Amino acid sequence: MTVAARKKPANLIYQGSVKNVWQSPEGDDRLWFEFTDDYSVFDWGKMPDTIARKGASLTLLGSFFFELLGRPEFWQKLQQSPALKQFDQEWLAERFKHAAFSGENGLIVSGLPSHYVRLTDGSLNPLTLHKLTPEELSGDEPLYLDVKEAKVGHPTLHSILGKEIYFYPISSIVKDSSSGLALIPLEIVFRFGMPQGSSLKSRLEKNPAYLTELGLTDMPKEGQWFPHPVIEFFTKLESKDRLLSYQEASAIASLTPEHFEQMVELALDIALALFVIFGEKGIELWDGKVEMVLDGRANSALHAVLLADSIGPDELRLLYKGQHLSKEIIRIYYRGSKWEKAVKQSQEHCAQHGITDWKNYCQEKFGLGPEPLSASFKAAIDKMYCVLVNHVSGIDVFGDCPSIDNFLNELRAALATHAGGADKK
Repeated sequence: MTVAARKKPANLIYQGSVKNVWQSPEGDDRLWFEFTDDYSVFDWGKMPDTIARKGASLTLLGSFFFELLGRPEFWQKLQQSPALKQFDQEWLAERFKHAAFSGENGLIVSGLPSHYVRLTDGSLNPLTLHKLTPEELSGDEPLYLDVKEAKVGHPTLHSILGKEIYFYPISSIVKDSSSGLALIPLEIVFRFGMPQGSSLKSRLEKNPAYLTELGLTDMPKEGQWFPHPVIEFFTKLESKDRLLSYQEASAIASLTPEHFEQMVELALDIALALFVIFGEKGIELWDGKVEMVLDGRANSALHAVLLADSIGPDELRLLYKGQHLSKEIIRIYYRGSKWEKAVKQSQEHCAQHGITDWKNYCQEKFGLGPEPLSASFKAAIDKMYCVLVNHVSGIDVFGDCPSIDNFLNELRAALATHAGGADKK
């Protein structure tokens, strides 16, 4: 077989703890996302270990979800899914009647709009999850998500009366999106319930009235499903994710009422879609987050809000037979360690005193950093991402990965050996 010449990504625009963003060699309005084998927990940044084939797996899962959700026929079948019977049927009917779902240009007609273009390894050969060769998965050439570029209006930080305050560019998203895409500076979190370890529990305990803003009537118990998914907003471009009310989110987003409503409806529709996709594979989806961009050139709100970034286990809380199958399992591994306690204390102290660089404070105050994963735990985690690719897609992409049940047995054995977390090896 003739190997097609590969284009290399142009300039490195952004290097993060888990993802690199490159300028595409195919145009100034395109980017290539390169997911790495690095990972981050508790907003710390790059951790001391890497996870085998994590980057390739996240790229493949992102492509899988973008392409599946982009098909109108997927949404046409969604309404009939038995997986949705556990939710309030009147609430579901309202979602399915909304123009975002069933309107002239809604999901059942046009599919989910997104910034995704294609899966690429730099060659001209079209890549699909179904037809990847062992050579294309060898790791010699990275896989990328080819996406449309969006402008980002970063907030500026000012100190006023000893308080550090973020100021967002006034109406920048409207101006930036008039000639292309602009990032909506929000993390949109959806929740189907309150599993053990959910941050929502402490927020509701501190402020029971917050229940009303979420659209719930009864105080949930830990481990309980909600009658329907709820939405929370957090800042995207600040040093630490900050919880926002709907009113604060609308002000930061600088969207029209129509665009904001479309964003919320799409987030709920995406949440329901992912719930069904994972549910049909025996996996529980408890919560997750998505990001959106605005296309100001669109002729209606139904075309203007697009799914951005990517979808994968790092953005989701997944459980299979009671066991986490996402980055949450690594959080649990470190939870209770001296380093995690120092991180929590530092974040709380800095939030109370208006200090943005809590990580620097943590290092100077406690002199602690994360310990590497134990050998047996890392050996199990090294299989998690490729297992999810195979199981969720239904395709044996990684032929040497175990079944999800065999992986689960190995993971539980590793966790039992190291019960107590990172400080007990």
